[in-house]
Amino acid sequence: MRKVVCLLALVFLASLSAAAQDSTIDLFAGYSYLHTSPGIKESSFKANGGDASIAFNLNPWASFVAEAGGVHASKISGIDVNANAETFLFGPKISFFRRSTLSPFAQALFGFAHSNAAFNGTATSSNGFAMSPGVGLDWNFTHHLGLRLGQVDYLFQRVPTSTNQVNWNNFRYSAGVVFRF
Repeated sequence: MRKVVCLLALVFLASLSAAAQDSTIDLFAGYSYLHTSPGIKESSFKANGGDASIAFNLNPWASFVAEAGGVHASKISGIDVNANAETFLFGPKISFFRRSTLSPFAQALFGFAHSNAAFNGTATSSNGFAMSPGVGLDWNFTHHLGLRLGQVDYLFQRVPTSTNQVNWNNFRYSAGVVFRF
């Protein structure tokens, strides 16, 4: 009986080792460009910043992603401002051909956004719902290193104001380096 238990334990440990080789973590860090269109009378504007994410790969095609991003704008409608926005998003990601040289993916992330702006001596700050469905393409140099050629997202933000809520419709492009473990 003792030999059977030891043999089953060895088989169990070997299967954990094999499963650990398939389950990977992808870390992404890169540049982010945001073109935003506020749902109010102000004109659209551009912002630059960074984006980082961690993807927990559940199998060869499905992942769970946690993403944090931030952008900064210094001019809105020709007015000097100090505006920042941060997003914290989570959700599923579907990858196609993850183990090949080019790996396209699609994801739908949900979470919240924090924004603050200061201009003409007035400062505002708000928190609101955010979501970001998008697609992207990774170029995998090696098993552990890749380049995100592009990630294109529609970034929706619901920004509360003093009287109601305003919907912001944003275009976001990100590119950078992907590390795989």
